Amino acid sequence: MKVIGFVGSPRKNGNIDVLVQQVLQGASAAEAETKIFYLNELDFKGCQGCNFCKVNNRCGLQDDMTSLYDEIANAGAIVIGSPVYIGQVSGQTKLFLDRWYAFMNPDFSTRLEKGKKAALIFSQANPNAEHFGKSFASLAELLGLSGMEIQDTLVASGVREAGVVAGDKALMQKAQALGEQLVK
Repeated sequence: MKVIGFVGSPRKNGNIDVLVQQVLQGASAAEAETKIFYLNELDFKGCQGCNFCKVNNRCGLQDDMTSLYDEIANAGAIVIGSPVYIGQVSGQTKLFLDRWYAFMNPDFSTRLEKGKKAALIFSQANPNAEHFGKSFASLAELLGLSGMEIQDTLVASGVREAGVVAGDKALMQKAQALGEQLVK
């Protein structure tokens, strides 16, 4: 099985990067092939609303997102991690998610194989882990429409400094276990 992770934070070695890597480490320990992508390092635009994908079964834009479509289609599980900026996912993550429109048929059924597993990882400075729950649920709903089964949503709350989640033993163990769960 292949498990791929997407880091929607511009901070290398930040909280999202650390947590996504930990989930992938758990998947690797369960003998999955893993790969990580840093959205901030890729060159892609948001959806252009041209509907090229509805007629041609692929996005009309030719940019770094083109290769990600194949990676997502061929993975058994995905991990999407994003910091919460102004109550929602980062801009990098939003652009990435907007381009998932190419996975939808004209009747809004998914082009992805159903049953892929997914994990969502969020970090936020707000200490109340439930505070942005509606935003997290919205992303889970989008992935559900894509035929994915959400295994869990991890929220690192009350974290502002880059990488501090590495010191939270319980959270790191939970991330590791989530990676293992994605492979089962």
